[in-house]
Amino acid sequence: MNNIDKIRLKKHLSYGVIAKEAELTPTYIHLLAKSKRTNPSLDAMKKISLALGEKVGYVFPTT
Repeated sequence: MNNIDKIRLKKHLSYGVIAKEAELTPTYIHLLAKSKRTNPSLDAMKKISLALGEKVGYVFPTT
């Protein structure tokens, strides 16, 4: 699980805005947020977390 949607909605961000900032595709962000894609690379997690303005451990908790 991850907190992408929780943070995205709280900050009123679209998948497109996050994707542009993270240099990833909106589809990839959406699939991760909905848990339809799993096991993102550390680089992707860092980029998404930076785009959301949060720490990696909060966006992608280990438990």
